[in-house]
Amino acid sequence: MKNSFKTAIGAVLGVVTWQSAYAADLPVKAPPPAVMAPAPTWTGCYIGGNVGATWGGGDISTNIGTVSGSTNNAAFAGGGQIGCDYQTGQFVFGIRNLFDWSSRSRSFVIPAGAFAGFGAEAKNDWIDLLTARVGWAVQPNWLLYFQGGGAWRESSLRIFSPAGFEVANGDRTRSGWTVGGGTEWRVSPSWSLFAEYDYSEFGSRTVAFTSPVLGTLTASARSNTQLFLVGANWRFSSGY
Repeated sequence: MKNSFKTAIGAVLGVVTWQSAYAADLPVKAPPPAVMAPAPTWTGCYIGGNVGATWGGGDISTNIGTVSGSTNNAAFAGGGQIGCDYQTGQFVFGIRNLFDWSSRSRSFVIPAGAFAGFGAEAKNDWIDLLTARVGWAVQPNWLLYFQGGGAWRESSLRIFSPAGFEVANGDRTRSGWTVGGGTEWRVSPSWSLFAEYDYSEFGSRTVAFTSPVLGTLTASARSNTQLFLVGANWRFSSGY
């Protein structure tokens, strides 16, 4: 009985030893390859908002006298933008429309002549920039870009008597061109921040309107607009 028990124990130990040796000879299965995250891309569409400052220069002349000189002044600007980009290599090509409201206005006084002391006020109510842009991805998340295209704005002109009464007015939507550039930084797959500068030129336009006080009044206004903006974009269609 004792010999049978020893024989059984020896058989069990032999099986265990053989299994251990067999398992040691089996090839070790390699771990699955790591899945690489796709490289970020600027391809996609976005919508966002911006705030900043606008300034510029201009002058106004009328058939009742020359309104004095040129002037530069700054004011608040803010609004929104929408656009799409396509990236190939490190180049990024896109199109964007930016629409901003502005509180910028300029006041002038006719210095001499029959209507000396009459004043004029030119105001910019909004500006719309439709641009194509070309960018260079310095890093996957960092973009430098240049842009240019068409510009539109709503301008109003008011003429006042020396006592402060409005004697003539006119509103016009004016068109021109714009160039600018900036930088944009992706802070997440869906969000980016940007800062940019834009220069817009609207040339010289002549407006004629009738006043019961002054009769037919012709005014010629020349102006340009500059913008410095910071903003954020939400990329609702992203190639990240």
